[in-house]
Amino acid sequence: MSDSAPQNPSQTPRRAIPPASLSAFGPADSVITVSPQAVVANWQYLDSLSRPETDTAAVIKANGYGLGATRLAPHLAAAGCKTFFVMSLAEALSLRAALSRHDDHETSEILVLGGCHSGQEDDFTAHDITPVINSAEQLERLAASGRVRQQPVPAALHVDTGMTRLGLDADETAWLVSRLADGRDAFDGLKPRLLMSHLRAAEDLSDPANAAQHAAFSQLAGQFPDLPSSLANSGGTLQGPAYHFQMTRPGIALYGLHPAGAGMDGPQVAQAASLAPTIRWDARILQIRAARAGDAVGYNGTHVLTRDSRVATIGVGYADGYQRRLGNRAHVMIGGTSAPVIGRISMDSITVDVTDIAAATLEQADCATVLGPGYDLARMAQDADTIGYEILTRLGQRPGWRYLPADG
Repeated sequence: MSDSAPQNPSQTPRRAIPPASLSAFGPADSVITVSPQAVVANWQYLDSLSRPETDTAAVIKANGYGLGATRLAPHLAAAGCKTFFVMSLAEALSLRAALSRHDDHETSEILVLGGCHSGQEDDFTAHDITPVINSAEQLERLAASGRVRQQPVPAALHVDTGMTRLGLDADETAWLVSRLADGRDAFDGLKPRLLMSHLRAAEDLSDPANAAQHAAFSQLAGQFPDLPSSLANSGGTLQGPAYHFQMTRPGIALYGLHPAGAGMDGPQVAQAASLAPTIRWDARILQIRAARAGDAVGYNGTHVLTRDSRVATIGVGYADGYQRRLGNRAHVMIGGTSAPVIGRISMDSITVDVTDIAAATLEQADCATVLGPGYDLARMAQDADTIGYEILTRLGQRPGWRYLPADG
């Protein structure tokens, strides 16, 4: 737990992100608004769930889950976050450059989940970046590099406990443990910093894999008593201190989404209510037109009007990252009223049935909220038959992007 975390962050008021004014649109037809302070508030809430001796890191891979890693990391560092996880060396170099512009944050540790590939060793060393070792080959190569340099290489050790994706497999882990048991220095040339694994179904409280992975990792952690251990992603962090060990690694929850998405149950509902929304997406209303019963809307006429209607064309489409699967499924908010998306999603626009919205409301409306109050990330992901992670990481660069100030 960070020393700077508030005592009761879950009681901190969760302010809704304000809509973008027309002036904020500039030349764009839609604007995505991000609240760095909401990301910080979520980190503080997650940090408060751990024991005082447990560190809370921040996973900001994939450009901070689409929201801008270099824009968000300095705010998290200022709040007390000391450790950041990314996926690649390229992400780490970009993040190190961003943090180095803030004098107090040059000591932040950056770990690369994808590991150090052959030929990258010099860059890791030069920029003080910590690789996560995922295989025996990586372990031996980095150890050899450290011996040649006569300077041990800092590294984290990832063991696979059931994900079958990254990390030392069962045979490699047994090989490493046996070397330690025989008294051999398996880490000669290395400076181990962390032992970690990854939960495969932490968002599902009923999945027996959680307990199985916890047991397997606990046993392994006992083989490395001098190494801090880390198992919990967002779902593991929310499951409670038993999964926290010495460090938690929340990702999606930092960005306001409970990992269970729309499938939340029991205590997860209250947890989700403690997470602040971090993003809002508003788009211009390009046109409102009268249409008649029987008119087909959009490409291939997948929606046919059953009554005389008013149809609004909104300036956002799949080129902006608005997913095509949302056609005939999603809703937008106009003047506080929900309106269904009808027809297929076009490259540059969507069409919305605004027949049931008062004419006076439509006359005053300049834009629609396509993601935000009234239609949140969990609902959008459910309607798109995907997960919120994909929604965020596929947001485009054509919309205008604005970041609220610290007091915003």
